[in-house]
Amino acid sequence: MTRLRADSHMKAFTLLELMVVVVIMAITGAMIVPMIAGAGEMQALSAARIIATDIQYAQNVAITMQTPVTVQFDASDDKYTLSNASGPLKHPMTNKDYVVDFQTRGDFDQLDLASVSFDGGDSLVFDELGSPDAGGSVTVLGGSQMYRIDVTSVTGTVNVVTP
Repeated sequence: MTRLRADSHMKAFTLLELMVVVVIMAITGAMIVPMIAGAGEMQALSAARIIATDIQYAQNVAITMQTPVTVQFDASDDKYTLSNASGPLKHPMTNKDYVVDFQTRGDFDQLDLASVSFDGGDSLVFDELGSPDAGGSVTVLGGSQMYRIDVTSVTGTVNVVTP
């Protein structure tokens, strides 16, 4: 009687190896799909934090330099500028004009500056003591998530809230 022998030169994946690959792909897919689905929401949160930080920066520069600093928003173009009487401030990291334009940044393609209102205007001016000329808010929208950046009058306290 002859016996069939497995050829030692044959190469193939075992069922266990294939199962491990399928499990790894499933875990990776489970992590990536929510990230893609929530990209707009993450962009809105990121933009809200950036705007809040830049408003606080403008307030600190006004106090430090003892000169009024303006944050001018352009909601239709999704951008804003920090400036004083001599023109746009220089960004401390890039040394370029302090203009934040979300439309030209590829990582904010699902973001919308939905509204800006500082006592009916679209700018906020901090005086030499860091007090804003008006209270108000900026609303950003990304995906289904909305965030509002509130600036209180008199103190200039900045808060990010979900309306």
